[in-house]
Amino acid sequence: MDFEYYSYLARTIPPREIARALAVRARRALGVPPVFMGGNDLERRRRRLYGAISPRPSLLDLGDREAVKALMLERWPRESEAVLHEAREARKGNLLLFGQWKNCGRPADGHRDGKAIDYHSDPMVPGVKYDAALAGERVNLFVDGADAKVMWEVGRLQHLWRYGQARWLTGDASWSAEWERELKHFRATNPAGFGVQWSCAMEVSLRACNIALSYAMVSDEVPADFVVDCLEEHCDYVSKHLEETGAIRTNHYAADLVGLVVCGALFPELERWHDSFAKRLWDEIPRQVRADGTHFEASTGYQRLCAEMFLMAMLAAREAGKPAPQDVQNAVLGLFRSLGDLAKPNGDMPQIGDLDSCRALPLVPREALETGFMAGIGSAAFGDANLATGACPAEVVWLLGLGGLRRYSPRAVGHGSVLLGDAGIAALRSGDAWLCLSAGPNGQGGTGGHAHNDKNSVELSFGGVDVLVDRGTYVYARDPAERNARRGTAGHSTLQIDGLEQNRIVQGRLFALPDTAKARITSIGTHAGYETTEGEHAGYARTGVEVHRRKAALSRDAAVLADELVGGGEHTILSRLYVPHRQVTSRAATPAEAARLEELHQRGFAFGFDTRRCVLVRDASGAEIALLAFGATIPWTLSLDPTDVSPGYLEKRPATRIKLELTGPAPARIFTAVLRLPSASHHT
Repeated sequence: MDFEYYSYLARTIPPREIARALAVRARRALGVPPVFMGGNDLERRRRRLYGAISPRPSLLDLGDREAVKALMLERWPRESEAVLHEAREARKGNLLLFGQWKNCGRPADGHRDGKAIDYHSDPMVPGVKYDAALAGERVNLFVDGADAKVMWEVGRLQHLWRYGQARWLTGDASWSAEWERELKHFRATNPAGFGVQWSCAMEVSLRACNIALSYAMVSDEVPADFVVDCLEEHCDYVSKHLEETGAIRTNHYAADLVGLVVCGALFPELERWHDSFAKRLWDEIPRQVRADGTHFEASTGYQRLCAEMFLMAMLAAREAGKPAPQDVQNAVLGLFRSLGDLAKPNGDMPQIGDLDSCRALPLVPREALETGFMAGIGSAAFGDANLATGACPAEVVWLLGLGGLRRYSPRAVGHGSVLLGDAGIAALRSGDAWLCLSAGPNGQGGTGGHAHNDKNSVELSFGGVDVLVDRGTYVYARDPAERNARRGTAGHSTLQIDGLEQNRIVQGRLFALPDTAKARITSIGTHAGYETTEGEHAGYARTGVEVHRRKAALSRDAAVLADELVGGGEHTILSRLYVPHRQVTSRAATPAEAARLEELHQRGFAFGFDTRRCVLVRDASGAEIALLAFGATIPWTLSLDPTDVSPGYLEKRPATRIKLELTGPAPARIFTAVLRLPSASHHT
């Protein structure tokens, strides 16, 4: 037992939260049923309600089907074709999982293409098959070499969205029949409570959301009776398996509540689920959203997921005439606003903390890091013209119909530099140049969660072309060593002192990361025509380095990092920078480049650059996009190593790690300059 870790939790988690978790565990151990279950005859009650429902609450109007079809094909032809392609492939058993097409089908009679999706066999690890007869609570989620997340991604039934969308885009009613057949196939092969698809309440809840929301597209051609029965099973299971037994309630618990609220709002037969759980969700959302609009998991990927989850619950409740309280709506709006504030010029988000690529509203196929469309959804959902810029994303119409499109009103100007103080994130913008500095607290109230040791880590792009990135998450339980390597300090573009972690990684706990570094952003502003920010942390205080302070400056054509180590003692220092390109070589600066470096000195940002040991970065076409130069107050060596970055869960792409190794005494200063080269301007 790691007594140091438990001691940290005891000091960090409020006593009332620990008491609450223990009370929930005690109730379950004693078999005490939840008070909301009651003794009603649910089936009889549902049957009484069914038949009197006209119309059913819905975010989409079936009367707009033809108009939406014409609009989609004219205005969003690329997105429409991508949706149809996924629908056709899903019908053959092929699903797009974490950026990879995988055949999940098995021979089956009665299916249009002779293939039915197998919800128990891992398509990425042949030979791994989960026992469909085993109770969900007993399923082994840690099969060697496999990842239950893959099966959950299959079992979320996101392809139901594609069948419904194909019905609208083609006018072919057979897609409604495909929707119905697939849901019936899932129920027949995944009895409620059994198998890997019933082993995590969050996954059950999100599957219920996909069923409930996509049903609006086929509701005139698919009987509601069996859909309601299916959703009743899901809600009953989730209500009995709420993920609230931990001392910290996480995004899992919130997701559980979202499914109950969405189903209960959109299906009056199930309204008791909304009425029993809505207040819990409305209390939970403001607790998980910080004052600056960021999510308490300390992860941009999970913030996007939670923004989608919370929005669909809010919208469903609104359609049912039971709107969420104003403070909840403000919190959800904040999630969308801060995602827009952080987005890169190309629409991607910086990878801060974990990214598992999952989506709650998979309305259009997207790359794992895409987030620019989120501001558009938020703008239409809230009628807020200050959220979005540019063209309306197709998701607005698929989620909110023609009314959502009418409410979309983008602002004329883009984002400027921004500080999200609670999250400890600064995003600098100068023209089409962008830089993000992360120096914030760990997630879930400082216990870790989905946070990384990424204090004073940076990402940088010029004209939409990435120059420096985060290494990414890649995997969770399937490979614990890989998991820890990528969430550790060495997996980020920051400094590491004496081989130590900024925050201790607790062995055997893949989501524990006690927050002892106390990172924060201390300033943001402008100086000499540059956007500037500064972050610091005390993660190496035990070595004698009391503070690592990083100043960052950005102009349209250059970026500077100035690292300062405050303290004493002899140290080995590693500065790592992850470049998402393979054509990275060492060369001397040209006279013109050397003059630009000297200008940075004159402006007071840095000094001592070695113009003989620079690094040139080319993109895949061979165009020169950036030159990096370095200087320090202690001796250093330079190396360029092939590596990889993970832009999505279970995805890897070739990359280069630039590494400076320094040995000497603190205090010390290290300087890095990144010059934008003329070729990079051609990408704008």
